[in-house]
Amino acid sequence: MAANPPPQRLGKPDRSMHLLSATSGAADIVAFLKLNMVFTSAMTGNLALFGIAVGQGRLLSATHSLTALLGFISGVAIAAPWKERRFGLRRILGLEVVFLALYALCWLRWGFPPGGIPLYALILFSAMSMGMQSVAARLIDVAGVPSVVFTNTLTSIVLVFIQSIHKHRPLPFALRQQMAALLAYLGGAVVFAFLLMIMPVLAMTLPAILVALALWMHWRPTADAAS
Repeated sequence: MAANPPPQRLGKPDRSMHLLSATSGAADIVAFLKLNMVFTSAMTGNLALFGIAVGQGRLLSATHSLTALLGFISGVAIAAPWKERRFGLRRILGLEVVFLALYALCWLRWGFPPGGIPLYALILFSAMSMGMQSVAARLIDVAGVPSVVFTNTLTSIVLVFIQSIHKHRPLPFALRQQMAALLAYLGGAVVFAFLLMIMPVLAMTLPAILVALALWMHWRPTADAAS
């Protein structure tokens, strides 16, 4: 008789994806609440905010959303050359830690500025970090979860759940992975919204630590990572 397959468990790639998803939730919450209502992770929402600002003639607000968009694109462009290289994931996550550290340092220097160069710098560094993270998530490749925007993931969760119910099939393991990542994003949003009220210094510095933890998880030989 064939041996029973080993039980499927959430492993190191899932745990690192949870850290990145929580970081993404943190980035969007902080940017929306404290950086003039932009998103630095969810570019679909950011494009909508840009369209609203342009359509209503609020050009200054439009430049904030545009900065987030250009920052995200720049982050993807910076990470892209490392995508096919050996240890590319480590390098991309390392770069993200650097830019999140710059983001934290800018806040420690200026706080939450109402406008001017400090505000644009905070938006830019946050969005660039999220652009790099979107490339890192492709390399980690957990059930198609992008870590920075969850609209497609939510669609997939609902479709697979309904199909499984209709066909009387057990829920696939990938659904559990997607739901865990989505909950990590939501958890990051909730926790960081709370931290902004009681301990903003932690809300601004913890994202770099979370990504550094994800980097540490992958700082092992390739054979070990594959296991």
